[in-house]
Amino acid sequence: MNQYNKILFLATLGLIIRLLLSFLPGFKIDMGDWFAWSIRLSNFNFSQFYSKDVFTDYTPGYLYILSILGFLKNHLQIPDNQFYLLLKLPAIIAELILGLLIYKEARKFVSEKLAFLAFCLVLFQPALIFNSSIWGQVDSVLTLFMLIAVIALIRNNLILSSISFGISLLVKPQAIALIPLFAIFLVNHFKLSNLIKLLLPALSAIFILTFPFFSDQTLINLSKHILNTANEYSYTSINAYNLWGTVGFWIPDVTVWNSISYQNWGYILLTSYWIVITYLYFRKRLSIYAVAALATLGFFFLPTRVHERYLYPALVFLVLLTATYRSKLLLALTGLLSILHFLNLYYVYVYYNEFYFQLPKVLYNPIIYNFLEASSKNLSLLSTIIFISITIGIIKYHAKPYDN
Repeated sequence: MNQYNKILFLATLGLIIRLLLSFLPGFKIDMGDWFAWSIRLSNFNFSQFYSKDVFTDYTPGYLYILSILGFLKNHLQIPDNQFYLLLKLPAIIAELILGLLIYKEARKFVSEKLAFLAFCLVLFQPALIFNSSIWGQVDSVLTLFMLIAVIALIRNNLILSSISFGISLLVKPQAIALIPLFAIFLVNHFKLSNLIKLLLPALSAIFILTFPFFSDQTLINLSKHILNTANEYSYTSINAYNLWGTVGFWIPDVTVWNSISYQNWGYILLTSYWIVITYLYFRKRLSIYAVAALATLGFFFLPTRVHERYLYPALVFLVLLTATYRSKLLLALTGLLSILHFLNLYYVYVYYNEFYFQLPKVLYNPIIYNFLEASSKNLSLLSTIIFISITIGIIKYHAKPYDN
């Protein structure tokens, strides 16, 4: 079997696995939102979607996909139980495309064998599959646009990079994690034309896609909406195994330590992290992909108000980086981090679906669940140690597989 047929076969297998797992109950809160929002979008004008009387905390990016799904449900008269499966499909498709993009990009720098390995690590990574096929979240859609933005940046296609980044911000605002990367790139390649190419297309894309929802003071209203959403989760860690998970989940981040709130400590840590990364970018000539991996890792581990799912983009960038660096150490550390992330998702899913909402216990395992419930701080510490180890491993790598 040639390589093309292998990829086609494994992509089909990956799709079948995801489709079969999609029959498991999705995460009730998120799937309930997708369902209600898609119906609302199909029944109202976009300008009427956001309302103080309805919980609508997402930015407009993914709402366009939900509006299409809602349209299909109404016109094809899709039953509710089948529609829940359809709601998982965009994330599943995006994940398959991610795997193919990772393979194609890795193949430019490494052997067919290593590129194929990177493809498989995306396609069959349990944490990623759990996110899209079981949970029903759309972090794969976010990551797809983030990856396209970074690939286009490396190829010096700044307009495409900017547009894709603007769309990723509208899908989920945590794409903001990549802003320091773009800032570093501009410092290293500063031209007024580059600044314009990276800034204006993103702002234009954001404005055009947001205008139907906020026709009056579009960007101002969008900013207010994002800030209001962020303030709804003003806690240390929202169930995430990160640095703040070692302090505890759901602790108000206005809590003061050494005269500084936890939230501000998070900003200080993230800013310090980026000062170091920026210095090393120029000193050791880190690749753009290395900086993208570090950016998404730092955004998950250091600030407060982070949800458990925010690690998804970092895992994808780490897969590509591990293959291109040909590093067994990075592969092992990424694998451990992915396992911890899978356990993190599993615990939150079971806690809310099968205990809080009392849905049928389809995934509950008392040994695993009780261990996770008693070990959140220790697992957060272990996850943070792995983050530090990966960061050091990336920085110590002296080769330069990409042109910056």
